[in-house]
Amino acid sequence: MRVLYLTEEAISFSDAMVRGGAIHVRNVVTGLRDRGHDVTLLDWNDAPERPFQLSVSPRTRFVDGPLRTLGHAVRIGDRRNVDVIVSKTRKTYLPGLFAARRLGVPHVVHVGSSLDPPVEGLRGRLDLASFGARLRAPHDGYLVVCAHIGDQLRERGVAPDRIFDVRNAVDVDRFHPDRVPTPLADRFRDQLPADDGLVVGFVGGLQPYKGLDDLADALERTERDWHLLVAGDGPDRDRLEGRFGQQATFLGSVPYEQIPALYHEFDAFALPSHTEGLPRVVLEAQATATPVVATRVGGVPEVIEDGGTGLLCDPHQPADLADALDRLTPDAGERDRLGRQGRAAVETEFSWPALYERYERDLRQVIE
Repeated sequence: MRVLYLTEEAISFSDAMVRGGAIHVRNVVTGLRDRGHDVTLLDWNDAPERPFQLSVSPRTRFVDGPLRTLGHAVRIGDRRNVDVIVSKTRKTYLPGLFAARRLGVPHVVHVGSSLDPPVEGLRGRLDLASFGARLRAPHDGYLVVCAHIGDQLRERGVAPDRIFDVRNAVDVDRFHPDRVPTPLADRFRDQLPADDGLVVGFVGGLQPYKGLDDLADALERTERDWHLLVAGDGPDRDRLEGRFGQQATFLGSVPYEQIPALYHEFDAFALPSHTEGLPRVVLEAQATATPVVATRVGGVPEVIEDGGTGLLCDPHQPADLADALDRLTPDAGERDRLGRQGRAAVETEFSWPALYERYERDLRQVIE
């Protein structure tokens, strides 16, 4: 296949990246190329690093970026005689569609986040409305990361035969229970709790919808003390640091190559979100055999069987979250069992090679 892949993110092939979406783009582009496909990446980047990476450097993200993407996509697609255009991010959805129509090839969008996230203020409502309008455009295919998002698209009138569940993926060799590819740096290790108590971890952006206030309430209810270790940053950090006090350590942004080692410091991983697509952090925790406590939102129940490969509770329910953590405290046996079964659940179906196969199969179907 000859694929033109569009994203508004700047993709690096040499430096470590933190954002899951950018990591997804890099891995899919290189993975499909390794499997013999001619994939060209068009990203928004001042310093492209690969011959197949043809970047634009927009002056603004709202008008100039999409227009430059459209012009470049038409020229590149025509020159390389592409079979399909894939648009990964929302600001490339319409430029990708218009370019595909100009070239006479199908257009596919990647949808990796829930279609009904909680929003605040006029700007948030306008952004969500814009997202919905872009999805209602006549795309030829929708690559979704979980069945939940597929259901949301069908409810909005998208034909079922245009929806393809490629799922998310995790590097099961890098995230592994028995080995750490890169040791944790001293600047982070020095901040780890000094005692031998139980540590619950969180990795992600510090946003209200991540439910960390619920986790704070839950930790006040648990029978045994837990210390929270947070890797991530965001607008809620200062407030949350005050809320948790001495019960939590906030590491800030942690380079992605350090994240596998960090999971080995957790006795459990918590994701108390109010909304999600299919969060990669859950797959990462499971791949390292770290027991997961998460909420029943988005695609999370598709990868966690409650009581089998992790523990689930309803969102906005701190008491249920506390009960789940208490279930892990009596001894290490339950934590080990959930961790092992979580690892077994992801190491085949949610590996990157399995995702590449799904991408190949679904793109071929759209093209044909």
